[in-house]
Amino acid sequence: MHRYEDSDDNLTEVFLNVMEEHFPQLQFLKFKLIYDLKMRVSKGRLVLASVETASPKIKYLSKDKIAIDGYDLLMIVDQKAWEVASLDQRVKLMRHELRHVQLDETGGVRLVGHEIEDFHIEVKLNQDSPEWRMALATLTHDMYEQEKLMLKENKNG
Repeated sequence: MHRYEDSDDNLTEVFLNVMEEHFPQLQFLKFKLIYDLKMRVSKGRLVLASVETASPKIKYLSKDKIAIDGYDLLMIVDQKAWEVASLDQRVKLMRHELRHVQLDETGGVRLVGHEIEDFHIEVKLNQDSPEWRMALATLTHDMYEQEKLMLKENKNG
């Protein structure tokens, strides 16, 4: 089984809608959207999604009909999290990850952490459900645990 899988139409649609509504300045960038099929943990927290700049090697290897020069960024989304997330949580997840992408003075791409001023905007946008990430992470973690139990039972049974 592979670790990653190409995104489906649903992820692409939500991504494009969020880009159009909240991040029109980034629409010229090429994002490769992929699902991560395995649980990732960083600093003790389940990673629901992440965005990475593409290295020159990845740019070269990712050339296709959409990105003839390769992709600028990778958006990696936990597939289980996406499956269980509500539409509202999906939008929040995409918005959050895209907030990490900034353009510098020359139009180059840089990724920023959570301490940047723009994340204050995200806090305001999430006032209706400030714990959305924790709720989604808990549900996703529970799904991984359930999968582990099922595999163990099948192995023993």
